Amino acid sequence: MCLPIDDTAMLCWLKNQRAVLEAWRNELTCRPETTDTMINRVEQHYNWLSEEISRLDAPRRAA
Repeated sequence: MCLPIDDTAMLCWLKNQRAVLEAWRNELTCRPETTDTMINRVEQHYNWLSEEISRLDAPRRAA
């Protein structure tokens, strides 16, 4: 079964998740035990999420 998705609520939730990832990334850079691999993994997810948000938000901006 496919349920309709409230695009506004979904985009808000995704943007909040991106903000959490950004805060996490910033915190990781301050910790001495953090490895480059850890930072890169969070950064990759942050970048992917940012691209998805842009893709989903583009039709809304065009309207």
